[in-house]
Amino acid sequence: MNIKEIKDLLQLIESSNIEEFELERSGVRLRIRKSSQHLSPPHASERQKPALALATQAPGAATPETEKKEELHTFRAPLVGTFYLTPKPDAEPFVRISDQVKKGSVLCIIEAMKLFNQIESDVDGEIVRILVENGQPVEYGEPLFEIRIK
Repeated sequence: MNIKEIKDLLQLIESSNIEEFELERSGVRLRIRKSSQHLSPPHASERQKPALALATQAPGAATPETEKKEELHTFRAPLVGTFYLTPKPDAEPFVRISDQVKKGSVLCIIEAMKLFNQIESDVDGEIVRILVENGQPVEYGEPLFEIRIK
């Protein structure tokens, strides 16, 4: 199964009423689960991560109301995998906070089933926040970056 097939499958499931989907082909197992209000969270600690990120915001940082006025774009993971900010462990990151990015600029790599996929920006702007850590697993649709649109 290639990345395009996985993306098509994700779009199909996202637009349907299917809550959970599992496929096994040639020894590779793919499981997709939509997050839903009526499902219990997988781990309480995973639900606390966004709250911790907001709680540790610097005292002089902009409030959420100010950020809305600035038109922050939340860039979300286009696929499930492991998030990497660098092409190699000893290399410089693709982007840092306050870097300017153009539509099509590489933001990160997501490794999925031993394939390293370069993930490109879908907007022009400035990186305001990096919401996940290097080497962290990410889910489809999980927020990765906040970008101030230019």
